[in-house]
Amino acid sequence: MASIVRASKYRHVFGTASKREECYENLRVSINAWDTNYVCANPKYMAVNWNAGGGGAFCVVPHSQAGKLRGDFPLFSAHSGAVLDTAFSPFDDDIIASGAEDHQAMVWRVPADLAEREEEDVTQPLVVLGGHGRKVGHVAWNPVAENVLAVASSDHTVKIWDVGAVVVKSTLTGFGDTIMSIAWNHDGTLLAATCRDKRLRVFDARSGNIVQEGAGHLGVKGSRVVWLGNEPRLVTTGFSRTSDREIYLWDSMNLAAPISKLNVDMSAGMLMPFYDSGSSVLYVAGKGDGNIRYYEYTDDKLYLLSEYSSPEPQRGLGVMPKRGVDVGKCEVMRFFKVASNSLVEPVSFRVPRKAETFQADIYPPAHAGRPALSADQYFAGQDAEPVVVDMETLFRDGPLIVAGEAPAPASATKFVRCGTKPPPSEPSQSSPPPPPVATQSPVRRLSPAPQVALPVESETPPSPPPTAATITPAVMASNEEANRLRDENARLQAQLGQVQAQAGDAQQRAQRAEQAAADSEQSLRSVRAQLDDAVQKAAKDADALRAQVDAATQSVDEYKARLVKAEDSAKEHELNCQGLEKELRDAIEAANSLALAAEKAADSLQAAQ
Repeated sequence: MASIVRASKYRHVFGTASKREECYENLRVSINAWDTNYVCANPKYMAVNWNAGGGGAFCVVPHSQAGKLRGDFPLFSAHSGAVLDTAFSPFDDDIIASGAEDHQAMVWRVPADLAEREEEDVTQPLVVLGGHGRKVGHVAWNPVAENVLAVASSDHTVKIWDVGAVVVKSTLTGFGDTIMSIAWNHDGTLLAATCRDKRLRVFDARSGNIVQEGAGHLGVKGSRVVWLGNEPRLVTTGFSRTSDREIYLWDSMNLAAPISKLNVDMSAGMLMPFYDSGSSVLYVAGKGDGNIRYYEYTDDKLYLLSEYSSPEPQRGLGVMPKRGVDVGKCEVMRFFKVASNSLVEPVSFRVPRKAETFQADIYPPAHAGRPALSADQYFAGQDAEPVVVDMETLFRDGPLIVAGEAPAPASATKFVRCGTKPPPSEPSQSSPPPPPVATQSPVRRLSPAPQVALPVESETPPSPPPTAATITPAVMASNEEANRLRDENARLQAQLGQVQAQAGDAQQRAQRAEQAAADSEQSLRSVRAQLDDAVQKAAKDADALRAQVDAATQSVDEYKARLVKAEDSAKEHELNCQGLEKELRDAIEAANSLALAAEKAADSLQAAQ
């Protein structure tokens, strides 16, 4: 009972879904089966994994573009496989990392003219991070050091990258199966990971050594992990052997056994944990249902505060950093809920207060979006606490948007503090290639040819041709140079023709690829329609089966009632039979007595005669 009436500033926190005009519509959210959140956000943008017809893509939507997204909104589309995870940089709102099925992670800068582009996808990442043997399922930025990125792959490794130098600094190994989730601790020194081999591991991110390891959830389904702020505590979500959904609280320094276990329910969807260190509240949302439960963490216990319920199930959730919440409305958390394959709905959690001044008791300092260490300092072994900002600044000035360098179009941008040039981009298949010129041909570039003076037409008659006496060595050299330049020009013209022919072929191939993509899209629509019909038919069949089961159950109940009545009748008949048998025995004994008396009477009568 104490856990129900205990005092808490966040006891009455409530969730509210945004109005329709504040949602993000006309999206094509990925339908990939990989366990991912599908969406991420920062104070400037919302990004969602895209259901691309071929290859992989994701879409970054400015918050100013909330509403119905136009059909030709540009995508980020350099991956050749489906995008599985995205993550915005905590130190630059224009930088985002992505991981995909093509075994690569990429780092991008969002162009400043993104919203104004029409049918012009962003195809040139700043950095391509390869080296994995299988798909990249998770990307996570270090919360303290600049340009440090963790990349987890299905090849059972996690690589820690210095993105600025494009170098792998350490590789975390020892996993026995697919990595299900990764999470940095508050100062970026440790990395926790859950795995399909049912083990929970904590690594030293710089050395790659396993600091702690223990048995996790015993269910065959996946699990997730999250750190509880600056506490040495972890929370994992997963399943039991009997498929019950569970929440475990761990001491990160001793993973021999969890501190506590909490059984949630028996639903089938993965539980997605999110922790707000400012309020010490753990939010747990279930995939496939519309519930978001939230617990307050204190004294190594999780106390259930309340539950947000919605009739619309969520496929995934993204969370707004604390520097992006509306402090003036006492908002403590904001989620971006993937409500369907075409809709992302913001859900705001607020403390019910009407005060018009800053509420310092519910807003401790939060991450400021500034790095405390450079990558070189971090990998040299330096530690630091995250840089924080007074939340009263947000109350006064609004959400805190951070940036490294001024945004620029992706074709001309450089990564923050990155000394390497981005790799050259490939022309998009959705737009025709630019007209070829000599300097863009595959042949070696030549030095500019010297200018040769040519005769100029005039009204005066031309001079007579030079005779042998007038031809000087300088004139002969000039003629030879002119002939050489004409030959060089003819050769370049021939090469230009070849390049133009190659460009025409490439354009035709692009058109064929577009046609194939359109045909594939049409086939996909047909398959979706068939699938919808099959689902509807299955639902009808299921309803019919449920009706038959209900009828059969009712019949069984009737038969059971009749059986009980028959058993009662049988018992009654048995009792009656026992009574009749007793009466029959009594009648037989009476008859025997009468017969004996008759014999005696007959004997007496004969003796008298």
